[in-house]
Amino acid sequence: MKLFAKMFILALCALILFSCASAPKNEGQGKADDGSMSAEELSYINDTERRHLLQNNVEKDNEILRKVSIPAKLGAEGYDVLEKFMLESLGTGVGIAAPQVGINRRVIMVQRFDKEEKPFEFFYNIEIKKTYGEKVVGWEGCLSIPAGFGQVERWQDIDIEYDAEADGKIVRKSENIKGFTAVIFQHETDHLNGILFIDVKTADPLMTAEEYREMRMKEKAAKEAQEEKTE
Repeated sequence: MKLFAKMFILALCALILFSCASAPKNEGQGKADDGSMSAEELSYINDTERRHLLQNNVEKDNEILRKVSIPAKLGAEGYDVLEKFMLESLGTGVGIAAPQVGINRRVIMVQRFDKEEKPFEFFYNIEIKKTYGEKVVGWEGCLSIPAGFGQVERWQDIDIEYDAEADGKIVRKSENIKGFTAVIFQHETDHLNGILFIDVKTADPLMTAEEYREMRMKEKAAKEAQEEKTE
């Protein structure tokens, strides 16, 4: 009887110790993320020494690029700084996603070639809702992949949905996007899901940046020569 009592007391103590050790880990797990940046995210994006354009050939950067991003809150603290830094990091690119600058939030920026002035626009919590027609193969590069360019099959006609502000409220907005702009949306949305274009490219090897530029220059020269002939 005494042995049973001792075993019961030991088991009870172990249970109490386990509960205490587990409490900090479980604290806040059930709390929903409303899209606001965490203290660490705010610290990072405001730190001009730490924040940078991530590269997939750097192990720590690649870990971030491979994560599935979580929702973002339009207008919340820190997102204005994020947008500014994304624009600064773009260079000559046509699109960029928040994970590429170290923030795993569902924000992308796309150049709208389907609009007259070709503006750059930000999209929060974007989803590709529907695709139409057939995929077309085209060349793609990425600010976060220095290895080169590859060919990827993309839809040319898509429906998207995203958060937008209207009358002081956040609402869901829908658009139909076509052509090259639709390709950019797909590339950047892939980033939000931890997917890089090298994961979905054709089996053909990557072309280096130098080779790609040379190919484009030859294409341009051939086009100009053809136009001269037809004049």
